[in-house]
Amino acid sequence: MADLEHTPSQGEAYYTDPESASEMARLTKQARLLTRAMGGPLDEAIDQVDIIDVLDVACGPGEWALEMAALYPNKQITGVDISQLMIEYARFQASQRSLFNTHFHTMDILQSLDFQADSFDFINVRLIASFMFRSSDNWPRFLQECVRVARPGGIIRLTDCEWFISNSPKTETLFGLCTRAIHLSGNTFSQDGRQLAITPMLKRFLRNAGCRNVQHKAFAVDCSAGSDSHQSFYEDMQVFLKLLQPLVIHTGIASKDEVESLYTQALEEIKMDNFNCLWYYLTTWGENAK
Repeated sequence: MADLEHTPSQGEAYYTDPESASEMARLTKQARLLTRAMGGPLDEAIDQVDIIDVLDVACGPGEWALEMAALYPNKQITGVDISQLMIEYARFQASQRSLFNTHFHTMDILQSLDFQADSFDFINVRLIASFMFRSSDNWPRFLQECVRVARPGGIIRLTDCEWFISNSPKTETLFGLCTRAIHLSGNTFSQDGRQLAITPMLKRFLRNAGCRNVQHKAFAVDCSAGSDSHQSFYEDMQVFLKLLQPLVIHTGIASKDEVESLYTQALEEIKMDNFNCLWYYLTTWGENAK
């Protein structure tokens, strides 16, 4: 796939450090939270009979791929990610758990995927909007690569989220600065930076790539105080909001002191008994029509 102009690599586009140990730990917990909210690694609406070879794109530390391998020992699960640290961790976990039906490779998914055509029956893509520039043609290029490596009739599934919604003032102020900074960096489809606006685009991406029978399913994770996910959410925010601070400061929309003060106050609010928060997701899937 020839580039007519420079396409930022996944590493260049990611607004947190993909080689960070803190980010790896955060992504592991987040993946578990998301898979649980989705009811498992595969939706019951998806026919699993013909799914043998599976690709997990931007797999991070491999949590989804490893769970798939454990639940479906007759399937071959391949995970790819740009982070060597995360791939090494995923390989170690697979070895420790004797999951010999897993294969992990370092790969930049914003370039051509290093697989033969018609290699996979199911392609899983979760939470990649953070490094897919709105202003470039990253999404069309990437989906065409997915179509190329998927077998005819194979399923391509995209899952992404909108920003968290809470009832806490300092938390919402900090959330607003983060979405604005991400918007200014070119990583949202929002017109004003109040939302990421990625979820309305997912079905369009699949249709434009030539997929048929495109379906979707929405769900929300309750991150409120007293919920099963509250502690995991708090730990996620401790790391994630800290990792986003340099981006917010770099855009000039807030000073370092302002961001650090809001960060401390937001974490205090999240721990309060009256904290309420929802995290919305949309998963979409379609069949490769080639």
